[in-house]
Amino acid sequence: MSSISVVQRDRNGRATKFKARWRTPDGASRSRRFNKKIDAEQWLITVEGSKLTGGYVDRSAGGVTVEAFALRWIETRRSRDGAPLRPRTVALYRQLCATHIAPTLGRVKLRDVTPAAVRDWHASLAGAVAPAKAYRLLRAILSTAVDDGLIVRNPCSVKGAGVERSPERPLPTGDEVWQLADAIAPRYRCLVLSAAFVGLRWGELCGLRRCDIDLRSRVIHVSRSIVEVDGELREGPPKTAAGVRAVAMPSVVAVELERHLADYVGAEKDAAVFVGPQGATLRRANFNVIWNRARVTVGREDVHFHDLRHFSNTLAASAGASTREPMSRLGHASPAAALRYQHATAERDRVIAERMGEVAEGRTTRDGAALRVLRGG
Repeated sequence: MSSISVVQRDRNGRATKFKARWRTPDGASRSRRFNKKIDAEQWLITVEGSKLTGGYVDRSAGGVTVEAFALRWIETRRSRDGAPLRPRTVALYRQLCATHIAPTLGRVKLRDVTPAAVRDWHASLAGAVAPAKAYRLLRAILSTAVDDGLIVRNPCSVKGAGVERSPERPLPTGDEVWQLADAIAPRYRCLVLSAAFVGLRWGELCGLRRCDIDLRSRVIHVSRSIVEVDGELREGPPKTAAGVRAVAMPSVVAVELERHLADYVGAEKDAAVFVGPQGATLRRANFNVIWNRARVTVGREDVHFHDLRHFSNTLAASAGASTREPMSRLGHASPAAALRYQHATAERDRVIAERMGEVAEGRTTRDGAALRVLRGG
């Protein structure tokens, strides 16, 4: 039962402080002080009403700080399929929390985070991508706090704050892709071409084994990825469930891969396809030194290796692929995309690959017609 009692009177005997008492849905006793009896009465009416409607939130439970709750959230978070978060994702969330959330909101208690505080925090963040990523993370964390009954509502209500507004990347042309492949050390030539004309992620390329390459059918089977977290290389499945896939490759890439397998890959079925001179798994930091030399040679220092994957997506669309088909090739997946996503057949994927191959081989044509789509002609 709820009740109100006088806890302080003035020298004339008039009540000046009141204490409202009530019990939480689980039976715990709670109290709060008020200067006016009517405020105490209205508070208890609100409390009892929220208990009846199932919307009661124990304010004392929201006393944990944002940083403490966030770190526990990251450790216990699960993906949509119930599996633990991937190591790379955990590392990203920790970095976002440490760099962007904790310095400003870390010591604030969950119950004290207001929409105004979130707006001020978001406005203080710098960059084109990081603020959106940090905001989405904070919103997800506080959404869980709402589900756990620690706060009444999510204070993250900044419109458009979770949308990344990164500038469009300057993609290379078809000629420049071949120039990069020609300029880089021969061991990595096929790595560049596979990224550009097949569209595999860096980790997927590093995870390829000889048994994943079907030269007869001109198909690459993507079933694993290698990521680097805190200096440690870890092997696991591709980035998303849709990442496990079979991707058709253009004939010109198949020819390059056949030569690469003969020159640089062991005869064992599980031999890694792309490795360093000593047979070790590729690391981004080491490869970037080699990649930077090629970029300088070609005069495209602004092109990142991941831009080759974007080039592949653009090339597939230019080759006549629908919106869904590049998603299938690149292994993209999201709830929104799943609603309009239909399975792309292997035969259709092969047609796309061959058309991409026509562009890839277009550098040898006299009039360069096959490359006009990439040059805006």
